[in-house]
Amino acid sequence: MKLRTRIFLTALATAIGGLCLQLYVTLSKDVLFSGIQFCTSSTTDLVLGTMAMFASAVFSGFIASLIVVRDNFWPHFFITLFIIGKLSVVALCGQWGGPLWFEAGLHFSLLAGLWLGWYGAVKFPLAPV
Repeated sequence: MKLRTRIFLTALATAIGGLCLQLYVTLSKDVLFSGIQFCTSSTTDLVLGTMAMFASAVFSGFIASLIVVRDNFWPHFFITLFIIGKLSVVALCGQWGGPLWFEAGLHFSLLAGLWLGWYGAVKFPLAPV
């Protein structure tokens, strides 16, 4: 694969993977569960909402891996930087909906899901080589 094609696919996968992550997390967190807040949500909503966010990250990581044809982890690295930057902004500005450990746990589950999606796409036998 040529370098320009590889760079284009990396940028495309980063953009689409990041947008998919944002869309699916918003759908699972705000639409399906009406905003997950540590202090106001029930235990069931917290568990199911967190699992839905994790599944969103897995799906986004899988999509980004399929776009770059399984041989490139750079889109996941850039999306990881975005998630860590978002957590840093949330921590510095105090814009969280509960304790900091809860928000950090949500963001780390997004990171784990993203990289699990990458791993799943690498091991997926029907993905293009």
